[in-house]
Amino acid sequence: MKKTVQSYSARSPQAPRKRASPSYAAADQASEEQSDDDFGPAPPTHIARHLGHGPTIPKLDDLTYRNELRDEDRTQNQADYVDDLRYERKSDRKAQKERLEELVPRADPGSRERQLEKKRETTSTLQSFRDAKESGDVEVAEADLMGDDGIDMYKKKKRDEQRKMTEREIRREEIARAREEERNEKLSQRRAKEGKTMEFLRQLAQERYG
Repeated sequence: MKKTVQSYSARSPQAPRKRASPSYAAADQASEEQSDDDFGPAPPTHIARHLGHGPTIPKLDDLTYRNELRDEDRTQNQADYVDDLRYERKSDRKAQKERLEELVPRADPGSRERQLEKKRETTSTLQSFRDAKESGDVEVAEADLMGDDGIDMYKKKKRDEQRKMTEREIRREEIARAREEERNEKLSQRRAKEGKTMEFLRQLAQERYG
């Protein structure tokens, strides 16, 4: 009986070995690296097509919008400048009036004495400005002597008018160039369309008549 068991165990095949489980660590790592590279938006493809081209002529709508913004900014700046100037002049007149009232008692408002005082104050102020300007001690602008109608103010207005005329001319030239570019573009499109039509007609005639 022992011989039979021994002979059977000797003839029986060996016990199956355990098969090693496949390792997916390297594949998972490669997949993660690839997903990291693919993360984010794809690079734009239209950039390469625009490289190498020079500046394009702006459209008429763009020029109109830009000019409107410039006009608004210029108007706002002028309004701010006028408001600041008026405030400064008003504050200066008020301070001068307070100083004069502290030094010299005023006559009754509306009386002849008050009118004479005003006249003397104006004459004295103008004379002091003229004397200071002639002696070279203080540089006084003509606007301080003559008001808003002084020579400096007149020159400034002339410069502003010339600048506005120049800006208008530049604006007209830009608009004219934009319109010319649009006309040329439409003309090119129309010619290309006519060329395709003529080519189609030639091919059709060749197919029919050989």
